[in-house]
Amino acid sequence: MPHHGLRALFACALAVPPSFALQAAPAAAPAKPGPWRLGEQVPLPEWLKITGTQRTRFEYLDGQFRADKPPKFYDDSDHLFALRTTLRADAKLESFVATAEVMDSRQYEADSGSALDTTTVNAAEFVQAFVGYEGKGVLREGDKTTAIVGRHTMDLGNRRLVARNDFRNTTNNFDGVNLLWESKSKDSLRAFYTLPVQRLPSDLDSLLDNDVELDESNRHVQFWGLYGTLAELFPKVQTELYWLELDERDSAGLATADRELTTLGLRSVRKPAKGELDFELESAWQFGSSHSDTTSTTELDHKARFHHLEAGYTFDAAWKPRLALQYDVATGDEDPDQNDVENNRFDTLFGARRWEFGPTGIFGAIARANVVSPGWRVTANPTDAVDLMFAHRLVQLESDKDTWTPGGVKDASGASGNDVGQMVEFRLRWNVLPGNFSIDTGVAHLFAGDFLDSNPNATGNGDTNYVYIQTLLSF
Repeated sequence: MPHHGLRALFACALAVPPSFALQAAPAAAPAKPGPWRLGEQVPLPEWLKITGTQRTRFEYLDGQFRADKPPKFYDDSDHLFALRTTLRADAKLESFVATAEVMDSRQYEADSGSALDTTTVNAAEFVQAFVGYEGKGVLREGDKTTAIVGRHTMDLGNRRLVARNDFRNTTNNFDGVNLLWESKSKDSLRAFYTLPVQRLPSDLDSLLDNDVELDESNRHVQFWGLYGTLAELFPKVQTELYWLELDERDSAGLATADRELTTLGLRSVRKPAKGELDFELESAWQFGSSHSDTTSTTELDHKARFHHLEAGYTFDAAWKPRLALQYDVATGDEDPDQNDVENNRFDTLFGARRWEFGPTGIFGAIARANVVSPGWRVTANPTDAVDLMFAHRLVQLESDKDTWTPGGVKDASGASGNDVGQMVEFRLRWNVLPGNFSIDTGVAHLFAGDFLDSNPNATGNGDTNYVYIQTLLSF
């Protein structure tokens, strides 16, 4: 790591008035060294930038709630080490841009009873490889237009429906075209047409061995849409409108739920600020057709919805504490026996959920499907390098006859009720070396409700405890 010495710059005043002639000019403040970067240590052209990350996380769960996980002869716990390493190269020559990024996501210590799938393991894979164009003043003065083609990741809005995953060990990505226009006032419009990338391999034995197989997209699974942002439709309020289309069909080697979904949504947000109220409202409606799962041959009318309401206040005090009240509802299927020939379970598409519903990984007790979840959380920053969070949420089913999707638990009679339980979570993040090294740790506890205690299809393991600690090195 290079040594950054302190330098002071001094200036002498020449030809100044007599009253200042004997006064030395003040010393300039020494520049703060930035974070260490790999690309700065090797001779690279100015148009090329290389960065990387390495993240290691240990997760432990006690009290497995997933119904499809066989009980172990000694306990009902699960644990694993999740490692994720990225290496990224960005090139920019005038208006031409190109990016290549490799992500290596692996696990160690998991076994056949672990909650393991391609959200944890995807070894040695190109998650981004695209070329594009960036131009300014293309349509009007001060605007910016970006067009890329190839494999890429994508965040839309608050990432509930389309996200580049962060806490999750692997990420969603897409092959296709993505266009973004931004005005000088930060209004924007994104248009995209993509083929979602299927992470491979997906069988348990291959995931346990961290086998390498190239991911691929399939022309029978298509995802496209428009996402518009009005930066300040009302004072300090950003408004977003979106239209998303997912169209998939079974093909050789690929079984799907044959979803033809249209998702229309609206999001309005006033961002947190010290001494002020903030809020976020988001609603989405889905319609079209789908099957109940990848094995079903019955086409159902898809009618579902999702709503998020949040109100917060940041106190004008040390630690900048913020209190937020939250309410989320995503519909479940009203008649899982399909007598109504409808599927009412909301589909979160390619969204993320960690920041809102607690840690995922081998935990992930809340999902944006068949759920009603009021809650509250408190955040605080004791120092610029440390932030704390405590959250409490109720977890209920929107339809007591449909599946609790995180656990795969269902009582089609509805006799077990809708009270899944309550979840509490505490998280601490410490930016030890800003821009280079950080530590993130947290604990979560799911208090089992009547749905899990009395349901004949549940594991009967009672409450669930989860803890994780992770380190992140950025270079």
